[in-house]
Amino acid sequence: MLHVSQSVLGDWNQVFDEDLRVLEVPENRGKASKISVEMVRIIVRAAEERMGMGKRLRIRNFTKELREKQGVELSKKKVREVLIANNLFAPETRRKRPRFYLSLRKEIPNGLLSLDGSEMVVWLDEEPYKFNVELGVDVKTFDHTSFSIGDAESSEELIKVLEAHRKKWGVPVGVLFDHRSSNLSEEVGKYLEGHGIEIVPAGPYNPKGNGTDEGAFSQLKQALGMIRLNRSSPRELARSVLEKLVFVYITMRNRIPGRGNPLSPSEAMRTLVTVEQRNLERQKLKEHHRLKRQDKEDQEKLDQLHMMLRYHAISAEPDALKHAERSIKWYEKEAISAAQEAFLKAVNRNPERKNLSYFFGILKRIQQERDDEAYRRYCTQRYNEEVMMQLKRQEQKPQNTHCVEGVVSMLVQAVKASMQFVRELAVRKAREWTQELMQSYRYVGTLKSSFSEALVNLRELTLEEKTKIWKLIEEFLNPKTTGKSVTQIS
Repeated sequence: MLHVSQSVLGDWNQVFDEDLRVLEVPENRGKASKISVEMVRIIVRAAEERMGMGKRLRIRNFTKELREKQGVELSKKKVREVLIANNLFAPETRRKRPRFYLSLRKEIPNGLLSLDGSEMVVWLDEEPYKFNVELGVDVKTFDHTSFSIGDAESSEELIKVLEAHRKKWGVPVGVLFDHRSSNLSEEVGKYLEGHGIEIVPAGPYNPKGNGTDEGAFSQLKQALGMIRLNRSSPRELARSVLEKLVFVYITMRNRIPGRGNPLSPSEAMRTLVTVEQRNLERQKLKEHHRLKRQDKEDQEKLDQLHMMLRYHAISAEPDALKHAERSIKWYEKEAISAAQEAFLKAVNRNPERKNLSYFFGILKRIQQERDDEAYRRYCTQRYNEEVMMQLKRQEQKPQNTHCVEGVVSMLVQAVKASMQFVRELAVRKAREWTQELMQSYRYVGTLKSSFSEALVNLRELTLEEKTKIWKLIEEFLNPKTTGKSVTQIS
């Protein structure tokens, strides 16, 4: 077996001419990313000029314009960071974080019936006829149990589907549908209450909440395609044709086993279910419905999450709690604390917002704001024009050379200071200055003599104070002689 190292393969990855001679390719990595103050000034002025003309800053075109007109060779990412640093572009981070959601488990056939309607069109010659198809699908087995075709979505059509399902399979434990007014009407409510059927609304603008029926309609429309008849006929003919097509599709679909299920949907619907199983399913549906409205405040990460649950006596569904534990780990503690405060204010105004989904919505927004702000600070520290100019002036300013008298004067302040942090700061500065002086002296003994002369000339110090200063100087000059910290002055 031939073994080739990664470095050898890297050597082979070169550019050759027609005679297989290696071509020299200039290495440009790292060169285009070095940003100077002059480049920042060019980018800022060009952006301000463009915005002054009422034009929007589009990073791709702006970067190309800088390259062609100004000779600024930078990537779109670097140009964006320079603009963010100088408050000319809004920061936007796209860090992927898990979103919390409540899942609804399916345990038994005819336990939860998914209901939804969708518009379907039948063409007679060049004239379209629109109908609303209301469809019922069992969530556990995916059996298409019943349907109804009407002119529009209405309570009557929904009740027709429920009645057809009940006659064929019996009363379901619960129904799942969206927040349409026809679904939540008084007539539907009386029908469900009269038959003891639990209501599980999927929530407004949430198609994934009723994914069973959404998937069923997707497959139905894909299988049927466009329905077009070439001869003129009355509307009832169009209705009968559509009814037949839907009936054929449902009949055939219910004969095909679902993924990972040996039984077809129709066979699974015939599975015997005990009264205990139905009661257990009813309790799960009620708990799921309660969790969507129950209050949930958060603390910090896992420990704080459980503490909050105990504090509020919230009994979380196992799946919901598991997903909350997994999701909250991806957020910062500071963001979670801020979300707690915002969550408290929100639920005080409207108690109906007390649920995990609403809290995680707040948390996701606050975390996004924190990410954007952190990115803005990063850009400002690196590419803000004023910051870069200040750093450049500091670099150009001549370095102050410290003298022996300055070190001794700083140590005098250290021994005379009454506050501990002042003493520590003075000693630290004196030590740094002494180390700088040691680099300019060839022999440490010469520097030590200079310190001794400067200390003798200080007449206002007591013998005890001079002794303390001299011990510190000896420690600075030879730090290995003692293990005592230089900041410890009694």
